[in-house]
Amino acid sequence: MASGINKIHQPGTCNGSKAARSSSAEECNQEMHMKMCKKIAQLTKVIYALNTKNDEHEASIQALREAHEEEIQHILAETRETILQCKSKAEEEELLRKRIQALEIAVEQHKRLKEEALAELTLCKKQVEERQLTTEMKQAQAILSTGTVDINADFEKRLHLNQESDGLLNECKASRREHLDKKVILDEKYNVEGQGLMNEMKNLKSENQRATEDYTQKTSKLQASYEREKEALKKAMQQSVIETKKSCQQREMQQRKSSEAEEGFLLQQVKKLEADLEEKSQKISERKKHSQKLKERIQVEYELMGTQQEILESKGIVKKIEEDLSVVKETNTIQEKEILQKTGKMLINVILKLEDLVMKYTKEIKPELQAQLEEFKRKSERELKQLEKEKEVLTGKLQNSSLEVNWRLTEYLDENCDPSGNGEGPQERERRGHVLWRREASMFNQCEKEQSHELARAIIRKDSCDLERSGTVAQLKQILDQQANNFKESLKKHNLQSNKEKEKLLQDLQNTIKENQNVKLQLEASHQKVLKMLEKSKNQELKAEERLKKEFNETFKIQHQSHRLEIQTLEEKAKKELHDELEQIQKQQTLLLGIMSHVVHSSYCLIKYFSIHMTFLSSQEGRKFQHSLLANTESYRNRSFSFNPNTGCLTPSMKQKKTVEVPSRVVSVPNLASYAKSFLSGDLRSKRNAPQITKSTSLDRSPGGLSIVSKTQGNEPPQTKDDQTQDPQHQEWFTKYFSF
Repeated sequence: MASGINKIHQPGTCNGSKAARSSSAEECNQEMHMKMCKKIAQLTKVIYALNTKNDEHEASIQALREAHEEEIQHILAETRETILQCKSKAEEEELLRKRIQALEIAVEQHKRLKEEALAELTLCKKQVEERQLTTEMKQAQAILSTGTVDINADFEKRLHLNQESDGLLNECKASRREHLDKKVILDEKYNVEGQGLMNEMKNLKSENQRATEDYTQKTSKLQASYEREKEALKKAMQQSVIETKKSCQQREMQQRKSSEAEEGFLLQQVKKLEADLEEKSQKISERKKHSQKLKERIQVEYELMGTQQEILESKGIVKKIEEDLSVVKETNTIQEKEILQKTGKMLINVILKLEDLVMKYTKEIKPELQAQLEEFKRKSERELKQLEKEKEVLTGKLQNSSLEVNWRLTEYLDENCDPSGNGEGPQERERRGHVLWRREASMFNQCEKEQSHELARAIIRKDSCDLERSGTVAQLKQILDQQANNFKESLKKHNLQSNKEKEKLLQDLQNTIKENQNVKLQLEASHQKVLKMLEKSKNQELKAEERLKKEFNETFKIQHQSHRLEIQTLEEKAKKELHDELEQIQKQQTLLLGIMSHVVHSSYCLIKYFSIHMTFLSSQEGRKFQHSLLANTESYRNRSFSFNPNTGCLTPSMKQKKTVEVPSRVVSVPNLASYAKSFLSGDLRSKRNAPQITKSTSLDRSPGGLSIVSKTQGNEPPQTKDDQTQDPQHQEWFTKYFSF
C-alpha cells in the first residue's frame, strides 16, 4: 500500500499551508459523516417499515381467519336452527295426524261394537218372545182340548196363568225398558264423546293450520332475511372488489412510473382475489348442497321415527282391541248363561204347572164323575124332564161362553203377540188366528153335537133307562179314559216339543259359540297377520335406518376429513406464505444489515485512509518544500485538485492513475430511498417480489463493476486494512460511492 502511494506521488510535489489542508480534511470528514448518517437513517426507516408491515400482515391474516371461522359458525348455527325448527314442526304435524287417525279408529270401533251389541240384544229378545208365544199357544191348545164341561174352571185357571204370563211379560218389558234406557244413556255418552272428539279434531285442525301458517311465515321471513344478507354480502363483496380494484389501479398508476414488475404482480394479485372469491362462492354452494342433503337425511330419520311411533301405537291399539274382544266375549258368555238359565227355568216352570194342572184335573174329575153317576141314577128321571129346558139354557150359555172365550182369546193374543218381537209377517199371524178360531169352532160344534147326541140318548133312555145306564156308564168311562189318554198324549207331545226346543236352543247356542270361536280365530289370524306385517315393516325400517345411519356416518366422516384436509391445506398455505414472506423479509434484513455493516466498515476504512494519506502528504510537503517554481506551480495545481469538491480527484497523480486503472463507471449500492418508497406504497403481497437492485444512470456495465456488486451482495466478510491498502482500485471505488 505504501509503495502504491509513493508511485502516485512521485511525479510532483504538494505545496500549501497546513491550515488549508486541515480545513479541507475536516470538510471532507463532515460531509462523509452527514452522508453516512443519512444512509443509516434511511436504512433504519426501511427496517422499521418492514417490521411494521410484517406485523400488520400477520394481524390481518389472523383477523381474516377469525372472521372466516365466525362466518362458518354463524352459517352452521343458522342452518341448525332452521333444521331443528323444521323438524319440530314436522314432528308436531305427524303427532297430530296420528292422534286424529287413532281417534277416528276408536270412534269406528266403538260404533261397530255398539251395533253388534244392539243386534245381539234384538236377536235374544226375538228368541225369548217366540218361545213365550209357542208355549202359550201350546198351553191354550191343550187347555181347549180338555172339553167344554170344565170351561169355567179352566178359564179361571187360564186367567191366573195369563196374569202370571202378564207378570212375566211386564218383567220382560221392564227389562227391555232398562235395556233401552241403558242404550239411550250409552248413546248420549257416545254422542257426547263423539262431539268432544269432533271438537278436538277441529281444534287440532285449526292448530295444524296455524302451525303451517306460522311455519310458512317464518320460512318466508328467513328466506327474505337470507336473501337480504346474501345481497348485502354480494354488495359488500362487490364494494370490496371495487375498492380493491380502485386501490390496485391507483397503486398501478403510482407504481407504473417506478416499475412494471409491480403492475404484473398486482394483476396476479387481483386474479388471485377473484379466484379466492370464486372458490369461496363454490364452497358456499357446496355447503348449501351439503346442508340440503343433511336436511333430507334428517327428514328421513324423522320419518323413520314417525313410523316407529305408528308401529308402537298400532301395537297399543291391537292390545286395546284384544282387551275389548275379551270383555265382549265375557259379556256374551254371561248373557248366554243367563239366557240358558232363564229358558231352563221357564221350561221347568211350565212343565211343573202342566203337571199340576193334570193332577188337579184328574183329582177333580174322579169324584165329580162318581157323584154324577150316583146322582145320574137318582135324578135320571128328573133330568129327562129338565133336559129340554137345560138344552136351551146350555145353548145360550155355550154361545155366551164361546163369545167370551173368543173375545178373551183375541185379547190374550193381542196382548201376548208382539208385532216387533216375531220375525213372522202379519199374514202368518192372521192365518194362525183363523186356524185357532176354526179349531175352537170345531170344538164347540163337537161339544154341541155331543150334547145333542146326549139329549137324543136321554130321550131314548126314557124308554130303556135301566138297559142303557150301564152303557152310558161304560161310555162315560171310555170317554174319560180317552180324554185321559188324549191328555197324556198331549203332555207327551208337549214334552217332545219342549225337548226339541231345548235341543234347538242348545244347537243355536253351540252355533253361536262356534261362530264366536270362528270370529275369535279370524281376529287372532288377522291380528297375527297385522303383527307380522308390522314386524316386517319394522325390520325393513330398522334396516333402512341402519343403512341411512351408515351412509350418514360415512358421508359425515368423508366430509369431516375433507374439511380437515381443506383446513390443513389452508393452514399449510398460510404458514408457507408467512414463512416465505418471513424468509424474504429476513433475507432483505440480512442484506440490508450486510450493506449497512459494509458501508460502516468502508466509512471507517476511508476515514483511516484519509487520515493516513493526509499525514503522508503533510510529511511529503515538508520534505519537498524547496523545489523549483515548476514544482511550486505543480504543487499549487495539486493543491487546487485537493480542494476540489468532487471527491476522488485528490492529486493529479491519483487522477492519472484513475484514468489508467479504474474503469469509467462503477456499480453503486441500491437506491435505498426509492426502495423504501416502493416498499411503503406497495401492498402486503408485494413483499414476495421485492424490487430488484437498480442501477443509476451513471453506472457502467463493465465486468469490473459487476464483480464489485457481486462481492457486496454476497454477504462476504469485509476486507482488512492490508487488503485495502493493496487494492487502490477498491479505495477509489469508495471515493466514487461517497461522491453522490
